[in-house]
Amino acid sequence: MEPTRGKGLGVSSLALERLVLGSLVVLPYVVYGAIATLGSFLIVSIHHWHRQMWRLLYSQGWVWLALGLGIGVVLSEAPGESALQVLNFVPFFVFYAAIAVALPTFSRPLQTLHHWGLATLIATVPINLAAGVEFYLRSPSSISRWGGLPWLQWLYLKTDYGHRASAVFGHPNALANYMVIVFGLGLGLCAHYLSRPELRAKSPWVCGATALVLAGIFCSGSRSGLLIAGLQLLLFGGLMRPFRYIFWAGLGAIALLIVSALIWGVGGRSLPEAFTTAVLRLSVWQLALDMIPHHPWFGTGLGTFKLLYNPANFPVAGDFLPHAHNLWLMLAAETGVPVALGFTALVGWILGRNVYALASTPMSPATRALLGGYLAGFGGTTAFAIFDLAFYDGRINILGWLVLGSLQAITGLAPKFGTKSA
Repeated sequence: MEPTRGKGLGVSSLALERLVLGSLVVLPYVVYGAIATLGSFLIVSIHHWHRQMWRLLYSQGWVWLALGLGIGVVLSEAPGESALQVLNFVPFFVFYAAIAVALPTFSRPLQTLHHWGLATLIATVPINLAAGVEFYLRSPSSISRWGGLPWLQWLYLKTDYGHRASAVFGHPNALANYMVIVFGLGLGLCAHYLSRPELRAKSPWVCGATALVLAGIFCSGSRSGLLIAGLQLLLFGGLMRPFRYIFWAGLGAIALLIVSALIWGVGGRSLPEAFTTAVLRLSVWQLALDMIPHHPWFGTGLGTFKLLYNPANFPVAGDFLPHAHNLWLMLAAETGVPVALGFTALVGWILGRNVYALASTPMSPATRALLGGYLAGFGGTTAFAIFDLAFYDGRINILGWLVLGSLQAITGLAPKFGTKSA
């Protein structure tokens, strides 16, 4: 294995892989610790591959997007707030480039993707178990029974989101957004393990952990999360023909979720009530749509929606709207239509190339399953962004950009995979 060297800094590619691996294990629990270790990975990557990273960022257009965001800060209605919110984007452009450039240099990139996905999945097992317990303890009957116990006050004194679990994420929607990424990775790992005879004995554990992710999404009470998980099941099993059994297992899981929702509702809301309250999201989107024509070129500045919308135009009096609950409307209103279109076109182009590479490149079913899981994971968080914005949680942002960087690397690596398996 060749060492990674740059400007006197010698670090093996195995060390870099394990640095990211360890970060993924602790990411949901100790986000600042994960940021510190990933920062080390980023420093090494910049030292060694700064030219390749710059070439990628420039040729794909990320540099121009960053410039557009910078102009938006200067012209913002609240420059300080916008400068702070830019940190949710520009540093992650560089992180994306580091993953995309570093991964192909590893001696066994497929094995690296396998290890990263598995570590991410296993790390969520305690969280989803805790989400199940929290879901039970937050039910009305449990509150009346256990609400007076002193040792449970830490739970009941948290922000009340109703009969919904948030676990370590602080908000149920953040839990759901993180888990739809992990669920996509888990689907790929399930099919990967079932496709390889030497790994089949371990497949019940992987599939069980993936099923537990689905249970965690249900306990979050996120309507968007449940809808997206169902689509991930159907699309992954339906489009990847060797894995049609996942399609049928998905139908069974969806039926179980529907029965559970009929019995317990979605986040403490009955199904009719859940659909009724979902209509309020349209009112939020309309507020963002009304803002776009006033500043179509550079927007009002990142983070300014919450400062500029008129609360009188929202039908639920007293509710505070921190954002537009839709990534594309948020970008169009706060950064301008050109940046919104550029961002969408760029990410869409990366995903389109990845889908084409997976569909047209000969590779073993196990390899296709593993890579398809990364695509399903990023597709999950992309779909989630239609209904809500939880990327303000650094854990979701880190995992999303890491998966996108892996997809960019996969596109270039696909012709070399052939029939190899991780």
